[in-house]
Amino acid sequence: MKTIFKPDYDKAERKAYYLLQLAGIKKFPIKLNKLIRQFSNLKLRKYTWFAKKWSMSVEEVCNLTKSNEGCCWYIKDIDQYMILYNDTVDNPGRIRWTIAHELGHYMLKHNEITNRSIFARNSLTEDEYEVFEKEANCFARNLLAPNVVLRELKPDSPHFISDMCNVSYEASTHIYNFLIEGVRRGIFYSKNHPSIKLFKDYIWKKRHSHMCSNCNSTFVKENPTYCPICGNNSITKGEGFEMLYSEIELLESHQAKKCPRCTNELILGSYCHVCGIYLINKCTGYEPGETEYNYNSSRVYWHSNDKGCGELLEGDARFCPKCGSTSTFYEDGILKDWEEEKKEKEELDKLLS
Repeated sequence: MKTIFKPDYDKAERKAYYLLQLAGIKKFPIKLNKLIRQFSNLKLRKYTWFAKKWSMSVEEVCNLTKSNEGCCWYIKDIDQYMILYNDTVDNPGRIRWTIAHELGHYMLKHNEITNRSIFARNSLTEDEYEVFEKEANCFARNLLAPNVVLRELKPDSPHFISDMCNVSYEASTHIYNFLIEGVRRGIFYSKNHPSIKLFKDYIWKKRHSHMCSNCNSTFVKENPTYCPICGNNSITKGEGFEMLYSEIELLESHQAKKCPRCTNELILGSYCHVCGIYLINKCTGYEPGETEYNYNSSRVYWHSNDKGCGELLEGDARFCPKCGSTSTFYEDGILKDWEEEKKEKEELDKLLS
């Protein structure tokens, strides 16, 4: 057996990033089952499953695997692996770390290198065991909370990492300290790093998520001045509110995929050729009620209306987040008034509670 003197952190990090690429993971928290499904010779099983199958107690499984957390079991004759984890552990974030850690042993071929069925401290020298454990921890850290992605998100506390990545607070504290130390030492990553490209949409969403304290909505917009749901300017950066308002599914051009009034799916232009409704949601330049109370004596043709700021809006926008004017979908009654919709939802929640 080849003697190893120091952990290969670069290799562990590369393997973690490779696996994220292989599985096409693009957001947090990382779905570990999706990663494991990439390999035909790898299975994930619980301690309770193993205990039931072999008429054992969980405590006996812990003794067998020589771990209260989990293990990576290698069956050399058929080249099959099984990651076992203790599902009786109370902390879900800790369980996720265990699975990622054991997946690191699998990806780094530690069982094959050491010629061990189960990777355990008492089967190796202390130096060898420490090296492999450090590599597996490095892999787990970069798999569950890749440093290159976190640097783009600029977390301000371990809590941010714990909530976003679904890891234990203990693990998130180590990750946060590692991140800060990297910044202090001047370590940087290229903007063209594959993981940044993979997570680019998620990063953009996290950077530009905002909350409105007036209507309790959360929305994504770069530098908004007004809430697109209620038109109020009581907005703060971040996520938190769970009130979801109705929206119309749009194409990239901000045009409805199908007519929201008559459900016609054959879209031939900016107006529905069946019912005549305007199909693009954009800023109107009007205040609420301005068109309703005969300030304009005839129908407004939105395609030629240049009163607004020109902002194209999302499918749930009643108001323009840039200037606060109403949206075309709101003016045409396609989207309900936010207060009416919020009241209906609250009444329904009361009935169901």
